[in-house]
Amino acid sequence: MKIPKPALTRRVAFLAALAVLPVAAAAQEAPSLAASADPAWSPLSSTAFGSELFEKWIPVPNGDGGAPRQGWLATADGFFTREVHLAYDYTDAKGPDTHEGLARFNYPLSRRLWAGLEVPFYQESGGRSNFGDITLTTQLMIAETKNLSINTGVGWRLPTGSSRLGNSVFAAQPQINFWSDVGKGFSLRGRVAYEFADGRLPDSFALNAAVGRTITPHSDAPFGDLTLYVAGNWREPTTGVGKSFVSITPGMRTHVGGNLFLLSGVEFPVTDNRNSFREKYIVQLVQGF
Repeated sequence: MKIPKPALTRRVAFLAALAVLPVAAAAQEAPSLAASADPAWSPLSSTAFGSELFEKWIPVPNGDGGAPRQGWLATADGFFTREVHLAYDYTDAKGPDTHEGLARFNYPLSRRLWAGLEVPFYQESGGRSNFGDITLTTQLMIAETKNLSINTGVGWRLPTGSSRLGNSVFAAQPQINFWSDVGKGFSLRGRVAYEFADGRLPDSFALNAAVGRTITPHSDAPFGDLTLYVAGNWREPTTGVGKSFVSITPGMRTHVGGNLFLLSGVEFPVTDNRNSFREKYIVQLVQGF
């Protein structure tokens, strides 16, 4: 891995402080809250912000329009989840095709604090296989009502993988994420982010948005919480050499049973980029706990 340039180092130091503070705060425990029974869910208010840093996470009920707070593919979550993920994707590339296996662990440290770990444990392309770059994300919930969630945080890409497969990159991505129930089972979600990378990749602006509708009740397994959606992603390099990238991903999610969910989707690039791919097929299992 190349050592980040001085300007990047200063920015990373500032972002590191933002990321470490939530985790350090969550490590403390409020004895009075730990001894009490789990409270019913209530909106997060600005007046009780400090005490909610230590309150146990409470799953948020569906929005008034019936939309559940559940993760989708190729898009961001403005809410917190407590889940483990196992995903596989196959990319039909213009060069060698690629295969990837991913494991994720999402855990809310409190009502206001959350941490997620993504581990690409297998990557293969052109006859070569290796481990990918791990991503650690910490988030702080800014506001949450029954129909709206907004959080902010920093995602850290760690150079744990092989440079031969496009890894061994250090990057920090400050982000703002949101989710909203807009009625009749429809929900919107998205992310605004900026990524500071080391010398191997340019810094870039990233924008994500998705819309979808949940059309069946949770109890209708194996087709419970059946949701159809489409996500869009735009990445625009702001330094160095790079090209704009835009893609769309239609996908679905369904409750199979026993708090197990199945997700699938296909990502299609819509920009003309010789270094891009034709399409990416994604399948993911999610187990809530």
